[in-house]
Amino acid sequence: MIPINIWIVEDDAGYRRNLQRSLVREKHIDCNRVFPSCIEFLEAIRTDKHPDLVLMDLGLPGMSGVEGIRELKTFAPDVAVIVLTLSDDKEKVMQSLDAGAAGYLLKSSSTRQIVNGLEQVFMGSAALSPKVAKIVLEELRKPGAGEFSLSDREKEVLGLLAEDLSIKEIAAQLEVSRATAAFHLGNIYKKLDVQSQTGAVAKALRAGVI
Repeated sequence: MIPINIWIVEDDAGYRRNLQRSLVREKHIDCNRVFPSCIEFLEAIRTDKHPDLVLMDLGLPGMSGVEGIRELKTFAPDVAVIVLTLSDDKEKVMQSLDAGAAGYLLKSSSTRQIVNGLEQVFMGSAALSPKVAKIVLEELRKPGAGEFSLSDREKEVLGLLAEDLSIKEIAAQLEVSRATAAFHLGNIYKKLDVQSQTGAVAKALRAGVI
């Protein structure tokens, strides 16, 4: 598998150290940068070569993980973030996904589950712990709040995103080029005012669009 470059943002020194040790045992994972706060992480990512993925806690000193994700997406939207935290609070889950997180895992997850989540997001899918997935699915049952002027094709793309298909897979399913699928996704981001696939799906589910 292609090597995955991971950075960790976690203020618990013991958990951060153990997580890093567990990840570097995986042959296809490189994890040599760790940060105790979003502030230090954002300073580094503005000047260093960007990682493929970031594992980020939410309860961080100085700046919350949600704020950190929003800030990151303003200048490095291609860097995927997976929240890794203790809380499965619904508001925190939805705020994180709306901010642009590509996944939401709980610290109760095993190392294998975390690695699987990293691989899924790296390949263009989403990663949600079972409890978190249940929260997102429950939002689907809520009444809609408008359709954001999405075209039928954009709704179709959103529906396929909700099934965890990557852009490449969506293009094949719709029999269009990858560039065309990406163009539709870009329009969806603008109309829903989100920065990630999971954010788009979460917002669309909440509004009853899909």
